[in-house]
Amino acid sequence: MSSILHNVAPSFISVSYIEQAEEMRKSLQEYGATFTVSEEQTEDAFLVLLPQLIDQFPLYFKKCGSESAVESAFFSLVSMIQLLSQVEQIEDMSKSLSNAIAADDTNRYPLKGRLLGHQLNCYHTSLASSYTLLTNVLKLVKLSGQVRYFNLDITQISDWLAQWKSDVGEQRDLFRLLHEAFTALGNGEKAIKALVHLLKLYGENEGVEAKADAHICVISHIAQPNIFIMDHLLDLHPIKALDGQLIHELLQIFVSGDLNDYLEFYKANIDFVEHLSVSHEQNQRKLRLLTLASICEGAGEIEFSKLADRLNLEKDEIEPFIIEAIGSGLVKGKINEPEGRFTVSTSINRCFGQTQWSVIKDRLELWQKNLQVVRESLSKGGHLMMPIGS
Repeated sequence: MSSILHNVAPSFISVSYIEQAEEMRKSLQEYGATFTVSEEQTEDAFLVLLPQLIDQFPLYFKKCGSESAVESAFFSLVSMIQLLSQVEQIEDMSKSLSNAIAADDTNRYPLKGRLLGHQLNCYHTSLASSYTLLTNVLKLVKLSGQVRYFNLDITQISDWLAQWKSDVGEQRDLFRLLHEAFTALGNGEKAIKALVHLLKLYGENEGVEAKADAHICVISHIAQPNIFIMDHLLDLHPIKALDGQLIHELLQIFVSGDLNDYLEFYKANIDFVEHLSVSHEQNQRKLRLLTLASICEGAGEIEFSKLADRLNLEKDEIEPFIIEAIGSGLVKGKINEPEGRFTVSTSINRCFGQTQWSVIKDRLELWQKNLQVVRESLSKGGHLMMPIGS
């Protein structure tokens, strides 16, 4: 059944698969394994022996110090699995091997990660059994905090889930694992993306079930220093289920409130904030940046004195703070230090609603009018004159 696998090199090239199985049986018996099958070298005996070899394979991690020997035994097993006559048999045995490696309790994480990565990569991802192989990879990444032999791409994994026709429960389990794996890798932004994918899998009447995930999602967004736009979270059913709780109130402040709103919230709920996994100082920094973005939205020039009042900063702290905001991509503009002013060119929209759609509509209509002027000018062979505001 090589059509469902990529090429893998067998370990015992000069012997038959039945002889390979016998060689492995002897090796594992030296490590203390026992087998409930005769030593006859027949096809029927091989079919009984193979699943037992898979079950006992983790002994290599405990007893064999040579990584090359463990890899040789692993590829030998893969090559034997490849020779089974039914796709279902191949998938079942492959899942068993992956599960056996993932369940091993030794700390040989790099070796196990290499084997699990090889196994996932050598099978065509159209096979539904790849779901199990992938979850085992993610479980190991979660434990070890490292991934070297497989590329974790959220978009690609989403496509695979569609191929595998995974049910909603399986998808939720996988995206939760993906969130935990990215967290272990220290990739906060991808961890958050995985968590948002997870929350989108809950319907209107299921949001309450995901409250714990929703709480983690809110805190993750607040804690991530370079994530400022959060209004999209409010439409997720698990987030809506938090309505009436302090965490939902805090999210609302980060979506559309300002620094003063947060300081009032903190004063009234000190214990709640202090027990979050993000500090009060971090919250103030982000709310200052968001408040500045709100002040700059639609503004031309802003005096430093006004910013100092709204941002709860000293006047000499304003310029470095604006530089930080520009570096964060929240605003663009020029600092007029002698006159104590900031000239705004652009600012992010913290919330994208009807007002923002109206602005886009107006700009598109102006663009359409400008194109009409160009067309008419070119058709008349005259000089091109653009209207004011173009």
